[in-house]
Amino acid sequence: MTDPHDDLSPAERRAFEALPRMSEPPAALEDRTVALLQARGVLAVPLRPVAGARRRWQPAWLVGALAASLALFATGFATGQYLGARSATIAAAIGFGGSLAQRTEHVERTGSQYVQAVAALMQSRDTSDAPARERATQAALDALGAAAQEVARLAPDDPLAAAVLRGLTERRRATQAPVAQRAVVWY
Repeated sequence: MTDPHDDLSPAERRAFEALPRMSEPPAALEDRTVALLQARGVLAVPLRPVAGARRRWQPAWLVGALAASLALFATGFATGQYLGARSATIAAAIGFGGSLAQRTEHVERTGSQYVQAVAALMQSRDTSDAPARERATQAALDALGAAAQEVARLAPDDPLAAAVLRGLTERRRATQAPVAQRAVVWY
């Protein structure tokens, strides 16, 4: 490999070596270049503000943010009060506020009504409407399952409630469409 200075005369070599090795570009050159590239669409406009420019919160933004947060809090509080009052009203309407004897009587009464409703469904002579009969059967089983879950919560060791829940779970599995199995080969 040859040196490019070999072809130079001694005067040219001295002039070449007298040149400064590094020179600093003007301070505004970078800013002008970035602005020109951004204007032409070659360089994206930064999403963050420049480090020197501090963003201050405007008083209008602070007031608006405070008003929005208070409105959100008040809405959540009012919704909670409404839902709490509604559930208390429902509980009072169905008799949850009475004594244990009153609640037991209420369970007996609604249980008898459930049995009568299921018996009325089964006494229906209309066998031509199979989808309606299936919906009625499913509604009766859903109510039975919900009652069995509550009995299991009331008496966790009760074998009858556990057997009913087990039977309903097995029936649900048997009536569901089988899930397609995917064969995956791992390498």
